[in-house]
Amino acid sequence: MREGDYFSRHSIKPKGADLESSEFSGISEKGVELAKERSKEIIGNLETTEFGTVMILGGVSEVPRTKSTAMVYGQEIKKYLLEQGRNDVIVFLPEDLDEVEGYTNKVKFLTEKIKANPDKKIILDFPLFIKEFSLKDRWIDEKGNLLEYTKELLKRNGNNEEAAMKDWFDNQGRIGDLLGPNPEEVAEQQLTGLERLREFAKKYISDRPLIIGSVGHSWNLDAVAVYLANNGKISREAFEKMEAKMIGETKMITISERDGKQVLEYGDVVITLEK
Repeated sequence: MREGDYFSRHSIKPKGADLESSEFSGISEKGVELAKERSKEIIGNLETTEFGTVMILGGVSEVPRTKSTAMVYGQEIKKYLLEQGRNDVIVFLPEDLDEVEGYTNKVKFLTEKIKANPDKKIILDFPLFIKEFSLKDRWIDEKGNLLEYTKELLKRNGNNEEAAMKDWFDNQGRIGDLLGPNPEEVAEQQLTGLERLREFAKKYISDRPLIIGSVGHSWNLDAVAVYLANNGKISREAFEKMEAKMIGETKMITISERDGKQVLEYGDVVITLEK
């Protein structure tokens, strides 16, 4: 994971009176507002980067709430920049390419726009499914039903998601005869997905500073944070030593430098990393 890159958890799912957004599938009306607030942090982080930086907000899972969260981020950032009269940052959303036909032409259009604005910062908000971020065959089946391991993990922890996550770190993906994902492998897969998106982008943006952002799910992202903070090892003890909580909706995982030291930001916790 490179400095500046970030993972964000998706926003709030619809529940009870907090109905699903009419515009953004899979997240609630409160979820839309929360994602709008988080967009301020994303644009704030971009402010500290050098001119010419390209930020790609692209990696999502197959679950609609991840794509919807990413789209709220992009739309709100674009709205904010317009209201501020800013022209030093350009945001491209899928609707900006509606009149451009074909995948190849869309890529060419964006590449030319980036080249034509060498001193401006660019945000490309085009959510792409990254298989490493998937819930399917890891926690759910083809129909979206919980796998047997997932059900047992939640059941034995009273449906407390954070307790279940700690249990997962403890049992390493095995409860009796039930096999689930290994947390260290999940963390590595998330990081591989992020890097794969970077390599894809580099084919078209080889000479510009690049930031990769993505939207994923708790447990998967929590595994990433513990993995990064604990030299590639994941355990309940390691998580508890971090004095952290399971990542909340729209909270982020980033790596940055402070006072000459590399730090991991995981939700509200800041941890100095060993180089």
